[in-house]
Amino acid sequence: HPMRHLVRGFRFGFIVLALVAIGSVALLQAQTTHQHPQPGTHPSGGAHRHPQAAKMTNPVQADATSIAAGKSLYDKHCAGCHGETGKGDGSMGADLDPKPPDLTDAEWKHGSTDGELFLVIRDGARNTGMKPFAKKLTAHQVWDVINYVRSIGPAKSH
Repeated sequence: HPMRHLVRGFRFGFIVLALVAIGSVALLQAQTTHQHPQPGTHPSGGAHRHPQAAKMTNPVQADATSIAAGKSLYDKHCAGCHGETGKGDGSMGADLDPKPPDLTDAEWKHGSTDGELFLVIRDGARNTGMKPFAKKLTAHQVWDVINYVRSIGPAKSH
């Protein structure tokens, strides 16, 4: 009976289509639940979370030696995108979407914990132009960069 085969074919096609649609929605949701904040937005509001970083503390004292080392590393590895003064206006970051954040913005800078910054520098940030630096910088060097970034821009309000 050709009609019976046609109904079975439609039923099978509908089931396959439904499964593909459900899988696509799940994949899209998984890709968008861990996006890093747009520049100027507060990272603690929304899905930007690194629970494993919440308890991380910077073991490197933010003294003149660490800040100077961090500036040297920043100039070499970060200024191209984040700009010489950390404003997010580096020539290599001009075409990135999203744009590199302004690291001197007190809300961005002080809204992220040192541990979050460490993970973003070490591991990169998915769906952005931020590449991982785990193979280029030691953990100590990452902490030096964080100490430098914390030293630029407005004074800490807390």
